[in-house]
Amino acid sequence: MGYRKIIFLPLIFSILFLSVHAQAPNCSAAAKFYGKDSINVTTFGASTVAGVGGFSFQNDLLNNIESCYPGVIVSVTTNGISGETTTDGLTRFQAAIAGRTGFVLILIGANDALQLAEKKPFKLSDTERNMRYYIETALKNNLIPIIGTLQFFNDQNNQLYKTANLYVSQINALYKRLALEYLIYVADVNRSLGRDFSLYQDIVHPNAAGYKLISYVWFDAVNRAIEDRLLVVGLNQNYPNPSIDRTSIGFSLSQAGRVLIRLYSINGRFIKTLYDSYQNAGYRVINVPLNELDPGVYIYSMQVGGQLLSKKMIVTR
Repeated sequence: MGYRKIIFLPLIFSILFLSVHAQAPNCSAAAKFYGKDSINVTTFGASTVAGVGGFSFQNDLLNNIESCYPGVIVSVTTNGISGETTTDGLTRFQAAIAGRTGFVLILIGANDALQLAEKKPFKLSDTERNMRYYIETALKNNLIPIIGTLQFFNDQNNQLYKTANLYVSQINALYKRLALEYLIYVADVNRSLGRDFSLYQDIVHPNAAGYKLISYVWFDAVNRAIEDRLLVVGLNQNYPNPSIDRTSIGFSLSQAGRVLIRLYSINGRFIKTLYDSYQNAGYRVINVPLNELDPGVYIYSMQVGGQLLSKKMIVTR
């Protein structure tokens, strides 16, 4: 982005931030059903993607993924140039994704909002046309695109940035509409940052805490895409186990189908059907009441397509 004034964080805040936020992220239960040996992420956009003031989100995103997908090779690339509009980025998008697989995270458009606010020869239809190009090019290259919504400018006592934020809201609504149209994913950066300008180091760029938060927003979106599209068929161990009066069972599907989960005694006697429904691909969790069961060891099995998976469950009182 064009605005480059940097206000560095006080040292004491940085120390407190690192001590409080160094913990591992919450992992999706579906991570154990991931069926590939690598997760590749291409990040593309303007200055927030490039990193500002020594801060960025890519390393945190990589660490989040590695923490939750042990044994998987993770690659995260950075393709950001400060000050670019969605039009400026068109000429380098093909090179950014060349030879890449997996995901492309697209966060660009705040400079479009500034152009519109400054009444320069730029139209919202230009932003839409450009974003369609990014999405369609990613899909043609067998990548999974995830669009990031734009954070607000700090518009306190500044009419230009107030006007720019009106366009930010319009662009974000456009991005969400396009995501629905193309059946792709949104990382709602704007919703997470809100108008909490304590997460900024200047008018629009995040500080260390802001970038950390953005890394979690991207991580959650990547997890959603993995759960929807890249899982193998799997059946989770119920939790808690042993259980007293209620337990939860998670399962994943690689494609839509009928899911039939049945409960048996340890000797193989059928007791009851726990779940019978058609589901789309992704990860689901069902809650199972156990009040009617005697204490003991049981078997629950999931049948989907031609596969049958089973686990043991312990019920206590």
